[in-house]
Amino acid sequence: MNDNKMTHWICAPHDALLERAAAFITDAAYRAVAERGRFTLVLSGGNTPRALHQKLVEGISEERYLELGYTLPGEVRRNASNPEAIELPWAHTLLFLGDERYLPPSHPDSNYGMARETLLRHVCVKPENIHMMPTESDDPAEDAEQYETLLRGLFRKRGADADDAPPSFDLILLGLGDDGHTASLFPGDEKSLDEKERWVIAVNAPNGKPPGMRLTLTLPVINEAANVLFLIPPTRYELARSITNGEKPELPAGMVKPRSGNVWWFVEGMYFKNSL
Repeated sequence: MNDNKMTHWICAPHDALLERAAAFITDAAYRAVAERGRFTLVLSGGNTPRALHQKLVEGISEERYLELGYTLPGEVRRNASNPEAIELPWAHTLLFLGDERYLPPSHPDSNYGMARETLLRHVCVKPENIHMMPTESDDPAEDAEQYETLLRGLFRKRGADADDAPPSFDLILLGLGDDGHTASLFPGDEKSLDEKERWVIAVNAPNGKPPGMRLTLTLPVINEAANVLFLIPPTRYELARSITNGEKPELPAGMVKPRSGNVWWFVEGMYFKNSL
């Protein structure tokens, strides 16, 4: 179990939770750009992120942003249709996917397709900064290797062991399945959960929705992130709580323990509780 200082529980009703999550992501983005000139954000799939994407498109009001305790960036980007709303620094943001169903981008179950419709079409991200997982070569293992090669190029590190050091994303967004899976790391898939060397792998997910092949980031990559943000619907409140309490360490979501970063559980509920 992570140290309490590294694991954070934030519970709020639906709209307030999205607002708090959007403010957190916005602050993380401006901090990263100020420090390193870019913000690296990994998107999650499924249906839960749709409302968060909409909130990121709308931006968060400056007044609320300040009320939540964040400091206004020196060079802040405003929403074109609402100058009172603060947007992410999209021009300096690099976007990735944490996992992907092995389907064409036009398929209704494609994670990239969902992100394109709910987020990418509505914000000014440079096309060359959108790094989605390839899924159309009919060779999932080769596509996983191709995506890993891309990451190695974008996150090239110096030093003797640079090629083996996983990338450190500024923020990885994750969901939680009702079986405790996260990204496309599923309970019982010991080979995937025990992976230590690869950054991206192809997995067969017979219990997935829909079942079939997928690509996914591995735990070594997820656990190298500066921040991991789980966005949890109310139906999985109890499961999320049991995981953060350390009761289900065998579940993939319970194995998310960043080496030197923080885990943030944004959980939809009827009250605020910001502690663990």
